[in-house]
Amino acid sequence: MTAEKGFNKYVWIIMMVLSIIFIIWTLFVMSRGTEILPTAFKLAGSSQLTEEIEKKALDFMNMSMLKPLWEEIWIGIFGLFIAFGLKRKMKYAWTLGIFWGIMMITNAAIQGGYEVLILGWSMVCLQTYVFLFPGIIALVSLLIARKGFSENETKSQHA
Repeated sequence: MTAEKGFNKYVWIIMMVLSIIFIIWTLFVMSRGTEILPTAFKLAGSSQLTEEIEKKALDFMNMSMLKPLWEEIWIGIFGLFIAFGLKRKMKYAWTLGIFWGIMMITNAAIQGGYEVLILGWSMVCLQTYVFLFPGIIALVSLLIARKGFSENETKSQHA
């Protein structure tokens, strides 16, 4: 294997850090349980108070707000899988990483559009940015590193 130079040497670290930040953010910031619903009510411009909701209904609503966070943890784990594939210079990891970045950006666009255009919120929720920025950083980083992965595949086919 040839010696790696420049940015291509570190693209796997970028992907790993983004995935770890995504997991940590999900576990410790977004999963604050009872704080999610009141924040959503405020963003929606609602005067509804959680204290006014029946206990069983509130428990269900809180659970339904937390459930998607488990899916986000799997997205972070998938990102770690991609990062370690990138470290080993596996072509599939670059392709999956591109897909991961596009998936994150698409999710942010759909979620943000839904919040602002359909629900009429004054701004998107913080979670939208948690998808958008890692997606953009991953996609741009992998596109910059593309040459290193295509050269690596060409060399392995000629060997």
